[in-house]
Amino acid sequence: MDACPTGGRFRAGLVAVLVAAACAVAGQPRAAQNDLPQTDLLQAGLVAASAAFQPGLFAAPVDYLSGHGPGSVAVGDLRADGRTDLITVNVGDGTAAVLLGDGKGAFGPPVTYPVGPGPSGLATGDLNGDGAIDLAVSNQYNATVTVLLGRGDGTFGTPVAYPTGSGPSGVAIGDLTGRGTADLAVSDQFDGTVAVLLGHGDGTFEPPRILPAGPSPSSLTVGRLDDDDRPDLAVTNAGNGTVVVLSSAGDGRFGPPQPYLTGPGPSSVSTGDVTGDGRADLLVTNAGNATVSVLPATGRGGFGAGWSYPTGPGPSSVTLGDVTGDDVGDLAVANAGNATVSVLAGRDDATFAPQQVYLAGPGPASLAEGDLTGRGRTDMVVANGRGSTVSVLAAEAVSAASTAASDDADIARGSAGRRRSCPGTRETAMPGM
Repeated sequence: MDACPTGGRFRAGLVAVLVAAACAVAGQPRAAQNDLPQTDLLQAGLVAASAAFQPGLFAAPVDYLSGHGPGSVAVGDLRADGRTDLITVNVGDGTAAVLLGDGKGAFGPPVTYPVGPGPSGLATGDLNGDGAIDLAVSNQYNATVTVLLGRGDGTFGTPVAYPTGSGPSGVAIGDLTGRGTADLAVSDQFDGTVAVLLGHGDGTFEPPRILPAGPSPSSLTVGRLDDDDRPDLAVTNAGNGTVVVLSSAGDGRFGPPQPYLTGPGPSSVSTGDVTGDGRADLLVTNAGNATVSVLPATGRGGFGAGWSYPTGPGPSSVTLGDVTGDDVGDLAVANAGNATVSVLAGRDDATFAPQQVYLAGPGPASLAEGDLTGRGRTDMVVANGRGSTVSVLAAEAVSAASTAASDDADIARGSAGRRRSCPGTRETAMPGM
C-alpha cells in the first residue's frame, strides 16, 4: 500500500496527463496508445508538456497515413488547382505515396506507386517540360533513381528507373547544362560519389556521370553557390563531417569538391539567403551532435566560418522559411531522435533565437513547408520515418504578446545581438580535402 496515497494519485494523474499529451494528435485513435512503450509515451508527453510553454506558432499535429517508413516528404500543387498536395517516399514498402489536399489543411488517403527498394530521397520538378510536377526518387538498395512523370491531375505514369552510383541517398533536380532542360544529381552514399544524369528534355536521361564527393555522402542540393548563373552542387559527407561544393562549368561538368567543416555526421543540406546579401548560404543538420550549422557565403563559391545552433537529437532535415510571419527567414529542423520539430526564429542580424519545440511523430526523417491550409501562412509537414504517417502542423496566428514574450526570453538568455556575439559554436572552413 502506498505510504502517501495522495502523492500516488498525483503521480498517476501526471502520467495520464503526459500520456494524453503524447497522443493528442488528431486522427490517431486512443487504442494506438497501447502500441507504444510506456517510456516512449512518457518521453513524448514530457516533450509535449515542454512544447506547451513555447509561443504558439503551430497547432497540434494531425497525422495522415502515408506508407511504411516514410523517409522523405515534399509538397506541390499536383493538379494545378491551387491546392497543395503531399508526396512521400516509403522505405518500408518501396513506394511513393500521393496525398491530395482539400486546400484547407486536410488530405486524402495515400495513392501509392512502386519505385524501388529502399527509397530514400525525393525531388519534385518539371522533367519533361509539360508544366506538370514530376517525381525523382533515389533507391538506396538497387543503385537506381526512379522517374515518375506527372499527368497534371494528381496521378503519375509508369515508373522508369535509371542507374546511379552505389547506395543513392539524396536526389536533386536542376538545369545543370544551361540548355533549359531538367537534369538529375544523386548522392551515392556507398561509394562516395555524386551521379549526374543529364536530361533530354522529354523526361528521359543519359547514363550517369560519376563525380567524387567524399566519404558517405548523405544528401545534396542544387543551387547557385558562386557569383555566376550556373547551378552548383553542395553535398554533405557523413563520414568526415564536411559539406563539399562542386562548382559547375555550365555544361554538365563540375570542378573538384571543395570541403568545409560542419558538425559530426551531417545528415542534410539546404540553401537560403540568411545574411541578406543576395547570396545562397548553406544550412546543414548535424546528427552527431544535435546541431544545425549555418555557413555564410563569401562569394565565388566560397563559404566562411559558420555557426551552429542546438536542435533536438538526431536532426535529419532543415528548411528556411518565414514561419513567424515577420518577413525574416526561420529555421525548421526535424529531429529523428525525439519525435519533434525545432523552430529557430530568425533575427534581423542573421542570427537565430533558441529553438522552440513542437511534437511530431516517431522518428521524423524529413520535413517540408508550404501553405497547406490556404490561409497564406507557412505550414509544415513531417515524414515520420519510424511509423507510417506524416504529421501536418498548421501555422497559428502569432500574437504580439507571444512575440514579445519570445523576445524578452531571448534577451534574458543573453542571446540577442549581432552575429559576432552569437552563442552558437563556430565552425572553420577547410582549404582542401
